[in-house]
Formats: sequence, C-alpha cells, structure tokens
Amino acid sequence: MLKYAKPSIAAALVLAGLYLIAFGNSWAPIAFALLPETELGTWLELLVPFLPMPFVGLGAALFTWENRG
Repeated sequence: MLKYAKPSIAAALVLAGLYLIAFGNSWAPIAFALLPETELGTWLELLVPFLPMPFVGLGAALFTWENRG
C-alpha cells in the first residue's frame, strides 16, 4: 500500500505545481489583491510568483527519494 502512496503524492504535488504555473492568471490576481492589506502581505507579495516552484520541487524530490536504511 505504501509502495503506491509515495509516487501518488509526488505526482499530485507536481501536477498541482504545473496547474499553478499554467493557470496563474486565475489565482495570482486574487492573491495579489488580498496581500497588500497587511505589512506582512507586502513582503509575501514578492514570493507569490515563485509559489509553484516548491510544489514541483517537493514532488520531484519525493519521487526520486529512495528509502535508505
């Protein structure tokens, strides 16, 4: 069972990242509209364009990670 869980989660993360990249025009304006309301939001606004990268990176790392031990 666990044998199929890791590749499934990795594929879901990569697909979520690719969705965020492909359809950034639908979710990014909403994020940019909500963030400037706070001081922390103005700093987080700088990170929004890079949001898809952790999804793709974590999915790729999980997919290639081997159990050692």
